[in-house]
Amino acid sequence: MKFGTAAVVERYQRPGTLQRVLLRNNFIVNGTYQDPYDISSVSLFSKASNVSPETILDTSTQLVSATPLYSWSVSGDASAYTGVLADASAFYKESDGRWAVVLDGVNQAAGNLAAKHYIEVWTAKMTAASEWQVFINEFELFQDSIITTTENVLLKTKTRLIPNKVRLGEVVNLKVGTEITVQNKSLSQSIKNMFNQSVISDAQFLVKKHNLDSNLPAWVTVLDYSDTSAGMSITSDNTMLYLFDTSVLTNGSIPDLGAGTGTYSVEAKYTILGETIISPMMHFTVS
Repeated sequence: MKFGTAAVVERYQRPGTLQRVLLRNNFIVNGTYQDPYDISSVSLFSKASNVSPETILDTSTQLVSATPLYSWSVSGDASAYTGVLADASAFYKESDGRWAVVLDGVNQAAGNLAAKHYIEVWTAKMTAASEWQVFINEFELFQDSIITTTENVLLKTKTRLIPNKVRLGEVVNLKVGTEITVQNKSLSQSIKNMFNQSVISDAQFLVKKHNLDSNLPAWVTVLDYSDTSAGMSITSDNTMLYLFDTSVLTNGSIPDLGAGTGTYSVEAKYTILGETIISPMMHFTVS
């Protein structure tokens, strides 16, 4: 997937040590994505060496006191990320409450890390009057992201769109769940299990409206593949997400759309094991 203008992999996609790994952290306050008042830093530590918070945090302040393997200390906007070495030390805002850092194994900005478990520690202040606090997540880097087989891997995918009903004025995630089946009977279960984690990349959506009015085109493109590529995210169970703002259906920016309500479709385009897959049309209604 793309983050800014560079290709990255999510923490759930069995990332290797020499890839750009996107580490997201979403701040949710009372059910709403909300930016912290300030973020001080994000720090990287080995999980095996720090099984207890006391090895990382000061016992009195409960803030990071240990020396991290790497840290991110400046703020930036996600659209500005290009993957160059100069971008490697920033934490980036994607949208309200949604932040991320990139562990850059391509430029080896964080050093040539071993394949093992790590934790990243976010130090943030949620309001001007609140105390600094830490938020701890974990991830794993793999050596076995590369496997070998003596025959081509045969994959079968099945997609499903949720939701199938949207109200005009809503801002909702279009969610396309993907079920992946390995059809080779001769492959070991250990290899098949690798596809249980997220293995989809380069996900994009094509959103169309289907008109019944004879005075309008039969279908109109609302969002092209290129319009959605930068805003896509993929979960650990191969679900593709795109945040769809239905205000685009009423602001007059789409010629020949007609009324904002009606029947729409989503086609998901994604890459898996060198294959580019385009899903069947999956319909939803806007009312």
